[in-house]
Amino acid sequence: MTGLKKRGSLFVLLLAFALIVAACSSDSDDTTTTAAGGDETTTTAETTTTAGTEETTTTAGTEETTTTAAAADLTAVKTCFVTDDAGVDDRSFNASGWVGVQDAVTAGFAQEDPILLESQSEADYQPFVEQCLSQGAEHIITSGFKLAGTTKEFAEANPDVNFTIIDYFSEAPNIRGLEYQTDEAAFPAGYLAAGTSQTGIIATYGGANIPTVAIFMDGYTRGVDYYNEQNGTDVKVLGWDVEAQDGVFTGVFDPADPSVRATCESQLDEGADIILPVGGAINNPCGTAIQDRGIDGAMVGVDADAFFAMPEALQDLWLVTIEKGIAIQVTRSLGDDAAGTWTGGSNVGNLENEAVGLSELHSWDTRVSDDLKAEVAQILEDIKNGDITWDKFVVGG
Repeated sequence: MTGLKKRGSLFVLLLAFALIVAACSSDSDDTTTTAAGGDETTTTAETTTTAGTEETTTTAGTEETTTTAAAADLTAVKTCFVTDDAGVDDRSFNASGWVGVQDAVTAGFAQEDPILLESQSEADYQPFVEQCLSQGAEHIITSGFKLAGTTKEFAEANPDVNFTIIDYFSEAPNIRGLEYQTDEAAFPAGYLAAGTSQTGIIATYGGANIPTVAIFMDGYTRGVDYYNEQNGTDVKVLGWDVEAQDGVFTGVFDPADPSVRATCESQLDEGADIILPVGGAINNPCGTAIQDRGIDGAMVGVDADAFFAMPEALQDLWLVTIEKGIAIQVTRSLGDDAAGTWTGGSNVGNLENEAVGLSELHSWDTRVSDDLKAEVAQILEDIKNGDITWDKFVVGG
């Protein structure tokens, strides 16, 4: 890793961007099989997203669309969104993707009343995509790697239809794969955790050693190493080895599996007081374990701001969340389609294009010093500008 000494001029704001993390409300007509009624959109700061020929600005829970080109330059596309088997109310991938579709409608990129199909099991994937096509969808959004096989199959058979798949690599001309360089945000999150830990031991574990999981763990660990380098400390990380590119994994993504809590418990036994679980709701049993033990500790969330996305009983435990701009990238994809500039292939979100970032500190804001906040903000800027670099995970092939 190539690191720079801390600069004298530091930014005092932690947040570089805000990412939409929960679903918007929507209405449906007879062409919509399942409607997401009463969902809420939660944002954490201000961000500006340019997609196609319009610019959408989201500010702390409110949205407005500023048109920068004539509406005639856009052709709104008929859109269909297929969730994985967690449904649209997962408060994570599916919810955020559906927000992106709704934002595209508001911006004029997608036609009114987009089709929403909520899978109850993997058996729904194929018939639901077929249903999208039978209802005339011009752009189909599939949510998550579980739908990769189905997406590829139907994209090959329907070359005139554009597909966007969330969190999966693509080389197909009519599939845009949305991927995320999340180690760029995990790095400053690791620095923050190292500077906040009271025991000098932090930890991480994942559901499985797959790239979309390991990238968080790797960036996080490197951020702790950078903290030690800059501050002459020896904060230890349990659960990930940068050299071996391996670590601690539960082997499951089911929070009810006993191995999940047992994994967290073992790291707490070793003195960890801040833990990054990577794998959806496998963080919940860890939060409960921290509370049951009466530990003054914290967790780091992933994907959508865990303060809102996870159970309210755990809210005070979230130090920060390493966020993916799923809604932002979905809106951009539909915007490009509406503008006639859409292309397939891998599309990587990073700090530079504001599709990854850190959430607010929420309950921990008053517990983190202004100096540490400023250092984290500077690290975000330095990574964005290429002033801090390392051997990042290769995404997009």
